[in-house]
Amino acid sequence: MQIWQMEPYPCGDKRLPHHVFPPKKLTTTQLTQLAGVVYYKVDLEDTAAMKKRLSAVKSERNVNFSDVFTVTDTMVDFEDKMEQFYEPQEHTEDVISLVVEGTCYYDVEPVDDQWIRVQLEKGDMIVIPKGLSHRFTTTPLNFVKMQRFFSRKNEVQG
Repeated sequence: MQIWQMEPYPCGDKRLPHHVFPPKKLTTTQLTQLAGVVYYKVDLEDTAAMKKRLSAVKSERNVNFSDVFTVTDTMVDFEDKMEQFYEPQEHTEDVISLVVEGTCYYDVEPVDDQWIRVQLEKGDMIVIPKGLSHRFTTTPLNFVKMQRFFSRKNEVQG
């Protein structure tokens, strides 16, 4: 996982890094302090460790539903979906995502117009707290497969 401060008004392709200049990288501790976002590394190759980590997170966050969500440029209406995902949104439940394959970005906005970009890869799991403005996009590879976790079945969103 990589974390950095984004330029305030990114122009062009949303799937590019959009670092501020000079680049300002952040740590997972700073991400938690600034935005309340919690990061976990999940070893997807070690089934026992993975189950233990997921069980702990699910119990701690009171979630009992999950789905697998794949974003790829072969999706019907891919460009429209990407525009929709990139619109800032806030949820009434924590957003919990585990990257199973590929790479993506979650942007979070702890302060108005000050975005932090979080690049997630295989085995990266984040918890975005309810009420925090965030948005999502792929990298230029246009592929990510995620497992998402929810506390209620009706929270599942595409």
